Amino acid sequence: MTSASRETSDMDQIIERAMEQNPQSRDLLKAFGPIIARQRQLTASSKLPQVDYSSIDREKLKAGIPVGGQINLFSPDDPFTEIALSLAASVKEGMPKLTEGIDRLSDLISGGKLQLADYFKRDLSNENKTADSRIEYLNISPSNASFLMSLIARVILERRAHEITEIMGGWLTWEKGYCPVCGEFPSIALIEEEGGKRFLHCSSCGQDWRFTRVVCPYCEKEASREMNYYYVENKTQESAFVCEECRKYLITLYRAGRLHARDMDISAISLVHLDMIMQGKGYEPMTSCAWNILE
Repeated sequence: MTSASRETSDMDQIIERAMEQNPQSRDLLKAFGPIIARQRQLTASSKLPQVDYSSIDREKLKAGIPVGGQINLFSPDDPFTEIALSLAASVKEGMPKLTEGIDRLSDLISGGKLQLADYFKRDLSNENKTADSRIEYLNISPSNASFLMSLIARVILERRAHEITEIMGGWLTWEKGYCPVCGEFPSIALIEEEGGKRFLHCSSCGQDWRFTRVVCPYCEKEASREMNYYYVENKTQESAFVCEECRKYLITLYRAGRLHARDMDISAISLVHLDMIMQGKGYEPMTSCAWNILE
């Protein structure tokens, strides 16, 4: 069995297990499953040009400036078109209702009318995640374009996150609740059974980092009495961390052992019922993902 086949098989098992544990999320997992599986394959197999990481300033990291705030993590030579067309096929597989819009995007990309390198050539200070104004005149659905761009970005950023982690030798000096690589807030957290350490996960680049349990990742409020965990039924390994100071929540898992492999994005999607409950109570997620925008 090839490495790619083995990764596909592992992901299929992870998705199937998530469906069994949270059947209410089956449709959502079926929709996003093919996309996430393809992203993982592309992250492992895509050949990206080298990026110069020598200008990463450790002092700036200590001051809370992520790598993405110091250098551009996208290269004009990244294989945007190949990644986009591959992901477009998986979007149509999981979300057939988007086929017409995705086909139009694919035609524009393959025909060279939509230059993805231009889309990702943005100022480091630009935090706008919506579709770039350069595509408006092409009569493209902004939501479809933004969705596909975010999927492309995840593949490239996750590969770069792996490279940066190897270079930095870990993130022992990072003390912020947002991602040390791209600067996004976490979509889900994992608390280890042994030692009770909390790790945050970034859905934008796949990076995980350790963060204290007594501080809210979003507003950095340190007051345990203003922080709560909400559970559903008797599923104490699945919860939502809530901060009453900023009214943000964070889906949180407790890991009891390492018997099965886990994908944190699949886990987040499978627990979308917690998103529904928390948003119904007036709380907001620490970051918006394609699966937790429920309005």
